[in-house]
Amino acid sequence: MTGRPTLILADDHALMTEGLRAMLEPDHEVVDVVRDGMHVVAAVDFHRPDLVLLDLSLPGRSGLEIAAELRTRFPATRVLIVTMHAERIYADEALRAGASGYVLKLARTEELRHAIAEALAGRQYVTPLLTEHTSASAARIEPRGMPEAAGLDALTERQREVLRLIAQGRTTQEIADALAVSPKAVEFHRVRIRKVLGLSSTAALVRYAVAEGLV
Repeated sequence: MTGRPTLILADDHALMTEGLRAMLEPDHEVVDVVRDGMHVVAAVDFHRPDLVLLDLSLPGRSGLEIAAELRTRFPATRVLIVTMHAERIYADEALRAGASGYVLKLARTEELRHAIAEALAGRQYVTPLLTEHTSASAARIEPRGMPEAAGLDALTERQREVLRLIAQGRTTQEIADALAVSPKAVEFHRVRIRKVLGLSSTAALVRYAVAEGLV
């Protein structure tokens, strides 16, 4: 690699990308900023950057789907997930999809720089903050003695769509916007899905959706 490493920032929050650019540009070259999931792959195809800093929750397309496509089509471009989602299940799925690392947006500057260096060197990095914040809840096993839960076929088409979007890491508001419903309707569906499937946490919903091939 010669010169400064080239980066693409893929995040729909302007304050986030402006802050990242200001922090990274002395040592890296930011060649593009992408605001939605539908244009990340095209930007990578055009610029062929060394690294993409990718949010999981982008409008239009899941960061997990994008990471998997980038790994297949542009194996020389590394992907580092930079996200607000602190559940371990998301980090595991991101690495399976082809990401080189997983960092939370609340991470310190030094940690982000280290994660970028590791990714550019061809190594994986996962923030230890996942363990500190969520290992107990994310690894929680569903309690014994619950009535046998219904399967995916018991969900309505709308409930399956909500479950798929939850598993992609979308927020309640993002799901509401995508489906043209109110946030209260999304929360109602979330509660109903958990009851039908016999699951007690968002992490359990994500694991179930992944196992069923919804993501």
